[in-house]
Amino acid sequence: MRTFPPGAGASGKDSALRRTGSLGRRLCAVATGAVVLAAALAGCASDGSSGSSNGTTALTIGVRAHFSDQMKQVIAEYEKSHPKVSISLQTLPDDNTQYLQRLVTERLGGKLPDIVESIDTLVNQLADNKITADIAPYLAKGENGVDEKGFLPQFLDAYRPIGEPKQVDGVPVGADAYVLYYNEDLFRQYGVALPTPSWTFDDMYAAAKRITQEANGQAFGMVQTDLQQGEYNPVIHAFGGYVYDRKTNTTGIGEPAAIKAWKYMLQPYQDGTFASYQIGSSPSAPTFQSGKVAMLLGARKNVPVFRQQLTAKWDVAPVPTINGERPIGGGSYGLALSNASKQKDAAWDFLSWFYTTSGGETILENSYQVLPPTQDGVDNGSWKSLPPPPQNVAVFADAVTNALMAPQLPKAAQGVLTTALITADQKVLLHGESVESAFGEAAKQVNDALTSSQ
Repeated sequence: MRTFPPGAGASGKDSALRRTGSLGRRLCAVATGAVVLAAALAGCASDGSSGSSNGTTALTIGVRAHFSDQMKQVIAEYEKSHPKVSISLQTLPDDNTQYLQRLVTERLGGKLPDIVESIDTLVNQLADNKITADIAPYLAKGENGVDEKGFLPQFLDAYRPIGEPKQVDGVPVGADAYVLYYNEDLFRQYGVALPTPSWTFDDMYAAAKRITQEANGQAFGMVQTDLQQGEYNPVIHAFGGYVYDRKTNTTGIGEPAAIKAWKYMLQPYQDGTFASYQIGSSPSAPTFQSGKVAMLLGARKNVPVFRQQLTAKWDVAPVPTINGERPIGGGSYGLALSNASKQKDAAWDFLSWFYTTSGGETILENSYQVLPPTQDGVDNGSWKSLPPPPQNVAVFADAVTNALMAPQLPKAAQGVLTTALITADQKVLLHGESVESAFGEAAKQVNDALTSSQ
C-alpha cells in the first residue's frame, strides 16, 4: 500500500545552471581588477539566487529525486515563455528526514533555493526551521487567477502550520488519494468476482484470501509492508478513533478504538489473506506492476508505472467501506517559497504560472502523475480524457474530494509517529507481541514527543 512520494533516500545534486548569468559567476571566480570585480559582484549571490547584468533573473528550485525529472520538463516549458528567467534545479534526497536536514544545512550556509518542495507532513518542521515563507499575501492578489478559493480546501489547508494557521506555507502540486487498483486477469483466473462500489473491507479481504490461497505462491491477493498513513489514518477514524488531537495535543493510536483498527488491519498479514510480512518486506517482494498481485490500495502517482509495466488488464475501484464509510486517505507534496529568497516576486510568478492551463500542473496531469489540486482541475482537467487504462477515472475525482488528509503533528513528533508505528508493526508481525502492548508503547513515545514540543 505505498503511496505518496517514495522514501528511497537517494541524494545528489543537479547544478546545471543555464548560460544566463554565467559570465558574472566566472568573473567572480577569477577577476583581480577592482573595476571588473565590482561589475561581477552584481551576478553573485550566496543564497542560490542571482540576477545578471543583462537583466535576466536567475532562480533556483530544489526538489526531491522523485520529482526531479518532471520538474526539468516544467522548467523547460516555463523558460520558453519567460526568456528573461533562467532556472537551475537542485535534486535533493527523497527521504523526509534527510531532506529536512539538507534544507536546514543549506539555510545555515546561505544556500537555500528560491523555491523548495514541501510535503504536507513536513509543513510544521519546515516552518519551524525557517525554511518556507508565507504565501497567503500572494494568494490574496489572485495573480494568474491563483487564489485560495480555487484550491481543494483540505489539500491547501494541509500547508498551514499548526502554530500559524492563517499562513499558507506552500501549495499542493497535486491532489492524491487512495483508490483500489485491481488486476482483472488475476480475478478471472481464480474465479473471483470483480470489485464493485458496494464492496466492504470484508469483501476485499475475502477476495484477497481466496486468490492468495488458490494461487499457492504464484500470486497474492495483496502484498504490503508497513501500514501507510493513507490507510491507517482513515481506518482508525472509521472505527471511531483518532491519530492526533490538536486540542489536547495527544495521540490516540493506543486508545481502544485504534487498537480495534490495528487488529483489523494487521490480521490479514497473519491469516493468509495477504502475503506474509516477511514476503512483503523483502527486496524481491511481488508488486502489482509485475502482474503477481491482485489488488493494491494506492494513489494516482502509481498510474504511469502500471501503464508502462503491467501487461494484464487492470482498472480502479473505490476504496471499500468500513462501518458504512469509505476510509480514503489523502496527502500531497507541494512547492513553497523559500524564506531566504531575495527574489520572492519572481519565484511567485513561477508558482502562479504553474497552475495555469499552460503551466506545470498540466504537464504533470497529462503524464498521468497527478490530479490537479483545484476544483476546476478536478472537474474539467485534461486528466479525465487521457486514454485508458485506467478506465474508471471518476473514482479518482471522488477519492480526492472525500479524502481524509494525513495527520499533522508539531515539530519532531511527526517523525516519532512514523518510526514508532513501523516498530509497532514489526513487534506484532515479526515477534508476536500483542497489538495492545506494541501500540501502547508507540502511543507513549509519541505523547512524550508531543509534550516536549510544547
